[in-house]
This record gives sequence, C-alpha cells and structure tokens, in this order.
Amino acid sequence: MTAFERMCGADAVDRARGWIHRPDALGASAAGVLACRGGTRDTDLVLGALRETVRAEGPDARRLWTLVDGAGRLGIVCAAPVLRHVYRETASSQLRGRAAKALAATDPSYATGFAVECLWDCEETTREIAALHAETGDARVAERLRRLAADPAEEAEVQTAVRSRIGGADAATR
Repeated sequence: MTAFERMCGADAVDRARGWIHRPDALGASAAGVLACRGGTRDTDLVLGALRETVRAEGPDARRLWTLVDGAGRLGIVCAAPVLRHVYRETASSQLRGRAAKALAATDPSYATGFAVECLWDCEETTREIAALHAETGDARVAERLRRLAADPAEEAEVQTAVRSRIGGADAATR
C-alpha cells in the first residue's frame, strides 16, 4: 500500500479509480490517492469513500483526514452535510480544523453557520479559517473578531486573519 500511495502521475490515479471499491487496505489507499490527486471526475468516488468511512469507522477514523481534505480540495458541495457531521462528532481538534477548511470550500452557508462556531474553537488553525470566512455583519462575529485581535495570547496567524477582515493593524486598539 505504501508503495502505491507514493506513486505519482496519471497511472496511479487511474489505478486508484479501479481499486477504490475494494473493501480492503488497497481500496482505502486508492481513496486517499483520489482525494489527494484525483480530478473533478473523481468527486463521486471521494464522496462515497468519505461517507462509507464515516459509516464504517466513525468520525474519528484516521483515514478521514485525507478524505476530508480531498472533499475540500475538489469542492464537493454535496459533502457539506458529512463534513458538518465530522466537525460536530470528532474528538480530534485537528480533524475539526480540516473539516472547517473543507466546509469553507464546499458549504455555501459556512460564513453564517459553522464559521461563527469555529471562531471559538480550541485550534488556532480553525479560528484562523473562521476569521477569514465568518460573516462580519453578525454582531457576535464582529465582537469575537475584535476580542481575537486584541488578545495578546492569540496566535499571530489568527490575529493577521482577523485584522485583514476588520481593518488592519490598528484593529487591536478598537
């Protein structure tokens, strides 16, 4: 499996399309290859693997990381309900962050929905994604962005994202 996952080029992607339906480790590897390197024609295959992984292994399955990233990379809009489920149910803060990033790319309601919730996440990368996408017309969002900008303990990347949304470097003094 490891050798297959390291293969590059169209040949590996073509083989993955043929192997993705296998119920074994090779099928799981094929799903990962398509999530990382597949094209728009592979969206149904990646979506199917994402759904099946959540059903069979739950929202904390390690192989979800690649599939969640792939759903976002491929912009699979109909994956949003599964991604929201993963975000809500996983115990992994890192997987929550990946789901938030994928939702930003796939869920048209992300800016007014999950992005708002993500502003309070424990992972700085999740807060950063949320700060870049959350609808600033929401009073809760505007207040949270101001607090994040002024928080001396907040990560620099989060503060940069916040300040890009609320008006630059002087935002912390507002």
